[in-house]
Amino acid sequence: MQSVFDNNMFKINEVAEEFNVNPNVLRFYEKKKLLTPKRNDNGYRMYSIEDMLQFQMILLYRKMGFSIENISRILTDDGKPIEMFFKQYNQLNHHIHTMKLISDSIEECIDLMFEDDHYLDSLITAMKKTAGYIAQLESWEDKWGFDALAMDYDNFIKKPHSGLDFYRNYDKVIRITEEKVNERIGNVAEIGVGTGNLAGRLMETQNIIGIDQSVNMLMVAKSKFPNLKLRIGTFMELPLQEDTMDTIVSCYAFHHCNRDERKIALKEIDRVLKSNGRAIITDLMFYDNMARKDFEKYCTKAEYRDLQDEYFTTVINIEADAKSFGYSCSSEQIDDLIWILVLEK
Repeated sequence: MQSVFDNNMFKINEVAEEFNVNPNVLRFYEKKKLLTPKRNDNGYRMYSIEDMLQFQMILLYRKMGFSIENISRILTDDGKPIEMFFKQYNQLNHHIHTMKLISDSIEECIDLMFEDDHYLDSLITAMKKTAGYIAQLESWEDKWGFDALAMDYDNFIKKPHSGLDFYRNYDKVIRITEEKVNERIGNVAEIGVGTGNLAGRLMETQNIIGIDQSVNMLMVAKSKFPNLKLRIGTFMELPLQEDTMDTIVSCYAFHHCNRDERKIALKEIDRVLKSNGRAIITDLMFYDNMARKDFEKYCTKAEYRDLQDEYFTTVINIEADAKSFGYSCSSEQIDDLIWILVLEK
């Protein structure tokens, strides 16, 4: 299959000059099979735009301290330039968050060493906590297969489901969430933007950015809403600066975080919200454990399996977590499975 960039080819010296490196650097990465430039009739290496994007990613990862082996794994999957940039952005965002956690941990350790003569136990505890956070960030995976579901997602939510019918009142849920967000105008980020069904409606009133961990979901959202600003990221690693958002909203997404991940997510949300900001979470949950047990009494086998497959939480748990971050919480039930919560600083 011919590349759209085949007519734009560059010699090794041109690429080296563009990136301010010695041509031997390009030859080295070719030897390591990270670059595979074509050869012209005279046997000279010819680099495409895709090759140059690949080289840019390699240089970035090397500056970040990645090994050749790790870079090779990252670059295994072929993709379009936009997908390559998403991957590059995601790796950089993860690196930034990891370095921030380490930096905060070192600061905490320095404070302990100054303030406590018997600091060793506290020091070990602080370092273990940081290591645990980093391990959680690196072990998170999309076990629900959203990349594969992206193209058919809008049709999928309209179909009846044999188990729990999460999307029975989808349009109503989106409308109520939209109304709640629009009670204030400002900078809004939607986490788990999916195919953009909520963000697309908010574009008329809000300065909104959509965030999702699925590249394919982002691609579908962009095709539906060309002017929608999108970024790759997760609840636990938001690609946003501190104190920049008036509202964080999440709809049908927060239940993909387990208990520990939810705490990290709330910490991230708190980091990016302004001093008078708020978070709006519309999702699958029960009021408390008793409400869940009452619901389970009347579940079919298929519905019960769905309950076990998702990280259903409770309003009570989120309220407690929100309070620990200094937030007040109000809640409203939309149907048997869906609640909308507003957390305010």
